[in-house]
Amino acid sequence: MINILKSEVRLSDITTIKLGGTAKYFAQFNNIFELKELLLFAKNEKLPAQITGGGSNIIFPDEGYKGIVLRNHIKEFSYEVFGEDVILKVGAGNNWDEVVKFCVNEGFQGIECLSGIPGSTGATPIQNVGAYGQEVSDVILGIEAYRIEDNSLVTFNNHECGFGYRTSIFKREQKNKYIVTEVIFKLHLNREPNVRYKDLADEIQKDNNYNNLSNTDKLKFVREKILEIRRRKSMVVDSNDANTVSCGSFFLNPVLNEEEYKIFEENLFHFPLKPKIFKTENGYKIPAAWLIENSGFYKGYNKNGAAISDKHSLALVNRGCTTGQLLELANEIESKVKQFFGIQLYKEPVIINY
Repeated sequence: MINILKSEVRLSDITTIKLGGTAKYFAQFNNIFELKELLLFAKNEKLPAQITGGGSNIIFPDEGYKGIVLRNHIKEFSYEVFGEDVILKVGAGNNWDEVVKFCVNEGFQGIECLSGIPGSTGATPIQNVGAYGQEVSDVILGIEAYRIEDNSLVTFNNHECGFGYRTSIFKREQKNKYIVTEVIFKLHLNREPNVRYKDLADEIQKDNNYNNLSNTDKLKFVREKILEIRRRKSMVVDSNDANTVSCGSFFLNPVLNEEEYKIFEENLFHFPLKPKIFKTENGYKIPAAWLIENSGFYKGYNKNGAAISDKHSLALVNRGCTTGQLLELANEIESKVKQFFGIQLYKEPVIINY
C-alpha cells in the first residue's frame, strides 16, 4: 500500500482552480481494499484525510494540507435493461461527463441536461448536482458508501439521501462520515429529452429538424446544445480557456421564502432590468449572478489576480492569485450582496481550512 503513496504533492496540480500548497501525502484508491488501507495508515499516523474526485469543486489553503489527500478512482461500471428502464451502477471515481456521454450515445434518457459538468460521479449526489432543469436526485435510485466510523459498506435509497437544492445529508448532518463508492441510477430507453428549462427549449425549437429526429438523436442534440451553451459561459473545463481556471459556479442561487421575497420585490423598483425569478416548491430562486452584478461587480472584475470570469459573473477565476486572495474576493462579494439586498450568498465549492 505504501507504494501508492506520494509525498509533498502540489494541490494546485490536482484542482481545476489550480490553488493550494502541498499535501503531506497523496494517494489514489482504485477499490475498497485500498481505501481501507489508506484510512488505516492515516489513523495510525494520526493524520487527517480528505477525499477528492475530479478536483473541480474543492479549494485547498495556501499552507497546504497536513494530512493525506485521497483521490477516489473506483471505476466499476455496469448496467441492466428492464423493458424501457435502465439500471446503471457507476463507480464513484468515473468522470461524470464521460458517464453522461455514454448514456446519451446509448439512448439512455435522464441525465442529458447535466452534460459538461466537471468532476466525478461520486460527487454528484453529495451536492445534488443540477443544471438546465435536471437534478441527479431525479434519477438516483440509491448509493453505496463507506462508513468511516466502523469501516463498513452501507447503502442509502433516494429518500435516505435527504436531497435538497444543491445539498444532501452528505453535505449536512453526515458530512465527512461517509465516502461515496457507487451511485445507482434509473434511466429510460426510447424516451425524449425532458426539457424543462425555457431558454434551452427556445434554442432547441430554433432547429426545424429537431422534431424529425429519433429519440436518441434528440438526446445527442440536447447534449451538444448544452455543451455549446456552457462553453459560451466558460463552464466546460478547457486548457485553452483561462476563464475555466475555476470551480465553475462559486455561489449558490439563494432561495427566498414568501416573506423574504416580498421584501426583495419591493426593492426591485430601483432597477430597470429585473432578474428572472424561478418559483420552486421551496420558494423563490434568485439568480446569484444578477445579485452580484447589481452590487457593484462586473464580468472581468480583477483584484490581486482573483477575478470574476469574463463570461459568467457567477464564476470566480484564478488569474495568478492565492487561495487567500480568492476567498477575500468571495467574502467581499457576499458582504456587498448582503449590504445591497439583505440576502446571504453561500459558497458552492468545498473550502478546506487546514
